Amino acid sequence: MLTEKEGQFLAYRLVELRRAFEETKNVKDKRLLDCHLNVCVEKFKYIIITKTSKYKSFHNYEDLNQEGFVALMMALENYDSSKGSIFWWLHKYIDTRIARNANLHTTIRIPLKKAKLMPPKKEFMIPTMIENNLCPDVELEKNQVIYAIKNVISKLTFDQQEIINMVYGLDGSKPMSVNKICKKIGKTRQKCLIEINSAFHTMKSNIKI
Repeated sequence: MLTEKEGQFLAYRLVELRRAFEETKNVKDKRLLDCHLNVCVEKFKYIIITKTSKYKSFHNYEDLNQEGFVALMMALENYDSSKGSIFWWLHKYIDTRIARNANLHTTIRIPLKKAKLMPPKKEFMIPTMIENNLCPDVELEKNQVIYAIKNVISKLTFDQQEIINMVYGLDGSKPMSVNKICKKIGKTRQKCLIEINSAFHTMKSNIKI
């Protein structure tokens, strides 16, 4: 575990390297940034284990660890030293993402015998439903979003496009977990996450809807 001083030193150095790269767009500065980002991930990853330990009984425990790594990368990418401690920042990102994804896999199951004894509730008012498929405005907005996404993906490298397609299943296939993507493309987990994070950064900078 890191001390407050050690953690802040890593965070400040990360901010400095990011600013340097944003100013110069130099390949050397990008390598230094990526290298230090790897160090930060290694040093701070114990926070993820701390957060996911209480979910070990969940069937999606491994997925929660993956979500923790994604949150860690996002937190490091967006850290602002003026907002306070790096530890507060990381705990906020990681805890929120892990908790949300854990809740998505929490299901309340009612025994069949009890379910049969629960009569359906009668609704006295029929809710008004809008058929979105028949709404020109919704269809136009949908097409604009699809066009914007395709346009911004075209600005990624071939490897990044391939990874983003697998993450979200944009090519029509089922979305894949980070572990499966790493195995398929033959890259380590950290390199894969850095590639995803870099793709997100490029997409966020170029998205226009």
